[in-house]
Amino acid sequence: MRAMGFTVVRIWAFNDGPGWMSLQPQAGRYSPQVLTGLDWLLTEAGKRGMQLMLTFTNYWEHYGGMQQYVRWAQGLPDNAAVSADSFYTNAKAQELYRNFAETIITRVNSITGLLYKDDPVIHSWDLANEPRCERDSSGNTIAAWVNATAAFVKSVDARHPVTVGIEGFFGPSTPDLLAANPYNSQDGVDFVKINSSPHIDFASIHMYGDQWCSGLSDKHVCKWSVDWIAAHIRACQVYLGSKPLVLQEFGKRPAGSGRAELFREVGQALQASAIRQDVFIGALIWMFAHESYPDYDGYTVYASGQPDAAVYKECRQPVVTDMESVKVLRELCQQCKVAQS
Repeated sequence: MRAMGFTVVRIWAFNDGPGWMSLQPQAGRYSPQVLTGLDWLLTEAGKRGMQLMLTFTNYWEHYGGMQQYVRWAQGLPDNAAVSADSFYTNAKAQELYRNFAETIITRVNSITGLLYKDDPVIHSWDLANEPRCERDSSGNTIAAWVNATAAFVKSVDARHPVTVGIEGFFGPSTPDLLAANPYNSQDGVDFVKINSSPHIDFASIHMYGDQWCSGLSDKHVCKWSVDWIAAHIRACQVYLGSKPLVLQEFGKRPAGSGRAELFREVGQALQASAIRQDVFIGALIWMFAHESYPDYDGYTVYASGQPDAAVYKECRQPVVTDMESVKVLRELCQQCKVAQS
């Protein structure tokens, strides 16, 4: 990844409930083996001059996340169907989440001897991946949770920046920006209200025009994506005191020229912002993996352009060689490096 030119990588610092390589198989009980693996990852990233953005939990069911905290809080079986919406206001779920976050933040790396909260390899703490709250369209529930939780993280670690991995939908606080949303719902998210917290150091958004604006041509997906970024740049400038903006996840499927063109458009926007010293400061693709990892969701990018033949059967979509996107990514990294030098 370093050879590609990447400098910051976002990773899941969680895996909750039963399952392979779970970090927290039971509430408040942590796997020494998996934590040691996280120590190793931080150490190796540091050797390569890279930083890691660590995410604490997930709105979606994958790897447990908020739904697993709700099950634990309510004493339900690990396979019980629950809504993540109650996570934000359930006192027991919040206690378990905060205990976990504090355990990670205050951990001593078994290899380097550094406290995580003192480790310069850690770029930032990400409170959650794509939090939503369908039952509260005002955005107040998530905004209140983010503000309180970010303040808690800051009380444990005043050194590292804090963000939250929302998708970036605009809400009632900015009626002038609602038209930028990809569909007529913000899923309980209000970009400006959430990021108005003084404890959030940079705003994060995600971008999946191929999903959110289904049926559009590659050309129109790229156009919508550029407009999505521009709307958030404006929001940060006008409403958030020029708080920095990171495109924390973006991608396109299938692999091929449409994806490469999207990467190129994002790169141009990022380079232009760097030259102007504007708020748009970084972009992280979803996702980059070793060739031995199957393309489970159709978004995976490989340095060689495709996964190993041994995992073809596990890939979501027919495998194609996509060296064009890889080439654009390498050029993007180099261009941004030059623009910032």
